[in-house]
Amino acid sequence: MAVNGINSINSALSLSGLYDTLYQGNLALSTVKMNRDFFATNKIQGDQQLGGDALKYVTNIKAASKNLSSAIKDLSGAAFAKKTPTSSDPEAMTVKYFGNKPEDIKKMTVNIDQLASGQINEGSRLNSNESFGSSGTNKFSINIGGKATEFSVNVAEGDSNSVVQQKMADAINKAGIGVKATVEKDPKSDISMLKLESTGIGNNDNNKFTVTDITGTLASQTGANQMTSSAKDAVYSIDGGAKRTSQSNNVDLGNGLNVTFNKASEKAITISSEKDTGYAKSAVEGLVKSYNDLFSEAAQKTNDPKAQNLATKMVNTSKTYYSSLSSIGIGFDGDGKMTLDTERLNAAAENGNLEKFFTQNAGKNYGFTNQLARLADNVSQNTSNYVTKSIFGNELFENFAYSGKGNLLQYNAMSSGWIFDYLF
Repeated sequence: MAVNGINSINSALSLSGLYDTLYQGNLALSTVKMNRDFFATNKIQGDQQLGGDALKYVTNIKAASKNLSSAIKDLSGAAFAKKTPTSSDPEAMTVKYFGNKPEDIKKMTVNIDQLASGQINEGSRLNSNESFGSSGTNKFSINIGGKATEFSVNVAEGDSNSVVQQKMADAINKAGIGVKATVEKDPKSDISMLKLESTGIGNNDNNKFTVTDITGTLASQTGANQMTSSAKDAVYSIDGGAKRTSQSNNVDLGNGLNVTFNKASEKAITISSEKDTGYAKSAVEGLVKSYNDLFSEAAQKTNDPKAQNLATKMVNTSKTYYSSLSSIGIGFDGDGKMTLDTERLNAAAENGNLEKFFTQNAGKNYGFTNQLARLADNVSQNTSNYVTKSIFGNELFENFAYSGKGNLLQYNAMSSGWIFDYLF
């Protein structure tokens, strides 16, 4: 039985969808009970007829063209609308933004009078090589946050000052009580010092500690019990206002704005909102990658005239703009793929030429991005036009053989490319 008058099937988006379309009678085949397994089997046959990698090629250029369209859309203006808060003195204070509208951040000034810090005990400066003197087992305790921890250190006969200092530091660090111990040595002399500091910062009891001898004189002899700097809160002000305090150097200023104090400032630090050139440069990198992905897929199909035509169209679209593209860091290699000169790109981003090219020149009706966008959209929406295949109509169904009950018995020769009419 042959069925005439069927030229194309545009509504079938999948093999099972095709089956449902035919079975429900939308194409005057309501009496035909088609076997879904037939399509699953012959998808493989169709792929083999198309050269094995044809389905992969069409899938890849569809995905690549969509990515290219998206990259172009970003560069139409969105990439240059992005702003980020900046600090006039990043060495003293850095700024991070966790909100959604950095362009709404108002300009403000911050004065940092004091950083938040923990307690520091700087011990006595002792001759590193001299004998400590008090041998035997020595005990001392450290009380931090209301909890006391006892330490026992054995001083051997002849141990030098630096050796005893290091034994104390090792014992304290091993305990993990919130106090860090280091032995600092003067590289220009034989002097060493045991330094203790709380691991936490801010003026609270958890960062305050005392060191007391129990047996022997380790704490007093090394000077570990001498507090040289108490735990402090950060002190700062905004726009010349009242003094504020924080137990952390990471301060939330509200509206998604977070700052980190790195050092006290002698003058006010200004926070302002500036264009985020990093986002725009990333968008250009995305354009180059997606362009090359699409171009490479088409260019490598040297035995397919329609694929080669796509590669040629991409080259011709770009050729007119070689000079202006080069000025913003975009070039082309001998194969036709885009290249990126990061130095030129950075310079163009800073001097405004990058934004000017993509939002003023390239965005015109016949500008670079508009022409490239139209091509990418066409590839995405009409993918099968960019692969050579047989165009057929009635022969698809004329090659179906049926039994008297309408069941599909066999499949005769089908035109190469038949599967694309259903999948794309």
